[in-house]
Amino acid sequence: MSRLSALRLLLIAALAALAGFITTVWMSAQGMGSPVLPRTSLVTVLGIALIVLTLGLLVWRDQRRIARAAAQGRRRQRSLHPLHAVRVLTAGQAGAYAGALIAGWHAGILGDLVPAAALTAPNVNSSLLMITGGVIWVIIGFVVELLCRVPPDETPTGQQRRGPTRRDTGPIPEEGYARGTH
Repeated sequence: MSRLSALRLLLIAALAALAGFITTVWMSAQGMGSPVLPRTSLVTVLGIALIVLTLGLLVWRDQRRIARAAAQGRRRQRSLHPLHAVRVLTAGQAGAYAGALIAGWHAGILGDLVPAAALTAPNVNSSLLMITGGVIWVIIGFVVELLCRVPPDETPTGQQRRGPTRRDTGPIPEEGYARGTH
């Protein structure tokens, strides 16, 4: 799985800002209002961010518990399956991309609205709130990525792990189905 790239997130935000600006200019030319998410959407954005952050903290706590037990020479069972950690990481990264998209879109809308409207206008306030929510999503995406890191392999390079790396099935017989003799 690839790591989050700040440059990629900035590119997504810039493209979304351009699209938001163009859409707002076109919609205002048609006599329509600007396409801003309502303020109540911020509750949903922050709720999802809080859930993903909480799940990331659970994964981090599980990793620390296992590392602490290994340092004491004990073996500790995982309370979370590693696949759950991957899912939390994926949710954090998806949140970061969605946050960049939402923040960029509303920044583009804000770029069109601010010269014509005061900072106290409802659409300007909604845009500012959604930009803030999007930035929070991006930050939480990076934090969750840090929390869901897997510790490095404990075997030094050059040494083999205990046990066979692949299953040995014995010698391959010279006869059989593949040779056409039954």
